[in-house]
Amino acid sequence: LGRHRGILLLGMICVSMLLGWGLTVLSPLSPGMAQEAELANSKVPPNSVMVDPVPTRYQPGLESYLETCRSCHIALPPETLPTESWREILRKPDKHYGVSIPNFNRFTQLLIWDYVSTFSRPSPPNAPIPLYLEKSRYFKVLHPRVTLPSGMNSKTCVVCHPKALNFDFRSLTAEWQSAP
Repeated sequence: LGRHRGILLLGMICVSMLLGWGLTVLSPLSPGMAQEAELANSKVPPNSVMVDPVPTRYQPGLESYLETCRSCHIALPPETLPTESWREILRKPDKHYGVSIPNFNRFTQLLIWDYVSTFSRPSPPNAPIPLYLEKSRYFKVLHPRVTLPSGMNSKTCVVCHPKALNFDFRSLTAEWQSAP
């Protein structure tokens, strides 16, 4: 009798696993719908207006990025630099533009890399890797009608984006609100 119970229990486990697998395969929630559901549940940093919604999976990277970078300067949207630039910037945190990034460890580095590499674009083959914003072709494409000043720094963003300190690059000064 004990042996039959074991076989019955094993059979029930197998049937349950097959049913679970079958329901997953036949579920109406397609991968695209799953991604939309994830985006609907994503968080946006306080006091900011994100250009693109950040899925929940990348929130820890976004939060680490904002916490780490905003401690010294404006955190730039990942879209403004190519992925290769972010790789170089994150590669040597002890030599970040001549400064050592405080409280930066390998875990923080990986979280930030996961976020910025996902939301940036690769450079074309053989293109130079810009380490400064004003040298980035992606930054220039995002600012087609803007005459960029020489000697730019991260504080220059606030001139047109008054809420840039809050990672809000959608809010513009009155001069740019109605620009074509």
